[in-house]
Amino acid sequence: MVGLNVALQLPFWVLKNFYSFQRPIFNEDLMLAILVFSISARLGWLVLAAALLVDVVRIASLNYHFLNVADFIGSVRFLSMMDLAPFVTWAAFAMLFMGALYLLTLLQLLKRWRAPMAAIQIALIAGVLLADGLNGSMQMAGIGQDKLREPYNVGGSPVWNLYKMQQAVSPQAKGLQPIPSHARDSILQWHATHPSSSVLLVLVESMGQPVSPSLKDWLMRQIQSPALLQRWTLTSGKERFSGSTTHGELRVLCGLDGAYDMLDTNKSRDCLPHQLGADQFVAVGYHGFQLSMFDRNRWWAVAGLQAHHFDYQQSASQVKDCHAVFNGICDQEVLRTALQTVQKPRRLAYVVTLDTHLPLSTGSEPQSPQLAGLCARAEVSAASCALVGQLGALLRGMATQLEDSDATPYVAIVGDHAPPFIRTEDRQAFLAQEVPFILLEPRDTPLHEPIPKAP
Repeated sequence: MVGLNVALQLPFWVLKNFYSFQRPIFNEDLMLAILVFSISARLGWLVLAAALLVDVVRIASLNYHFLNVADFIGSVRFLSMMDLAPFVTWAAFAMLFMGALYLLTLLQLLKRWRAPMAAIQIALIAGVLLADGLNGSMQMAGIGQDKLREPYNVGGSPVWNLYKMQQAVSPQAKGLQPIPSHARDSILQWHATHPSSSVLLVLVESMGQPVSPSLKDWLMRQIQSPALLQRWTLTSGKERFSGSTTHGELRVLCGLDGAYDMLDTNKSRDCLPHQLGADQFVAVGYHGFQLSMFDRNRWWAVAGLQAHHFDYQQSASQVKDCHAVFNGICDQEVLRTALQTVQKPRRLAYVVTLDTHLPLSTGSEPQSPQLAGLCARAEVSAASCALVGQLGALLRGMATQLEDSDATPYVAIVGDHAPPFIRTEDRQAFLAQEVPFILLEPRDTPLHEPIPKAP
């Protein structure tokens, strides 16, 4: 059992690629699989494969902010749209090779010492159950919810935890539920006093709120150019998020949280396109990737958006493929097209960005000496600093385009979710449950009542 876990975990430890969440490494599912090996090698392989698969699915779904494992499994159907080459790393090969090597060795040992190994495994299971109770996660013989006192827990059952997590999603919770969004509320408040003013709403992929005050201030300064501040008043704050990107879309568009496939005509009445449509607004949605990803070509229409379809094949090479995994139209080109829409009154342009999606592409925005110095003083990892740099480049490009805009629309910029880094060191550089927003209010037509600044 120790050998199995060492083989599976060693590449992560050597590369210091620690998990971004606590999980039971020496868990009861693997113990059971090894015990079954003592009885039947063929059945042991099946049980072990099932235990590892459930653990991987549970880890991946939590890491990428999927609230429901079934939704994560359902997203596998979109893998064909992505270029998965960047995910093929030496660490992945090392883990697979070492794991396979150990399992083959284990099989040979079990063939020789099947009866003694069974007795040893039974003793080990008893020890793990005892350690599980002492560590604080013991519930119903250690198959309950993990409450980890140490980063590397002994005990727990990923299969049972997955079952309990799914069971916790009650039928009522599976439906769409109200969720507050300061960015959305500010648009409605602005529209109430400026019914003809156009609106640009930008949902930024993986724009988390840096924990470091210096990095947070640096990121906010990237959009605060003197020319922009002459025409807009900037306020910023943070709001809570729940779930993955499509959850973020429903939050800022409709003030709802849940699965997008639950959105129907009745539940979409509060979505911004329908709210503003009462005043003859034209609402258009923009995204640089294929709109069939996460069925945006279907549910955007239910939310009241007219989807803009970019011609990827006919687009110039310099405005596409800024992301290695998601080959699509670059964010700055998408924003340029969206800004053209809001040059006219009574327009809502909704943009979902792409270039800051993890993993960042090789050759992403190079770090400035100033940012590198701030990251060093804040003891932020290289990966986290690179993402802050990429987010800063996006905001600087947005500021430049807004400066050149003839019209002065109301602008709301907000993150979808915290960056889904796998490493703890990278993930801890950002708030775990909140994302930033930036509001740009036109100066030439101030609000009758100021927008309250979020804490």
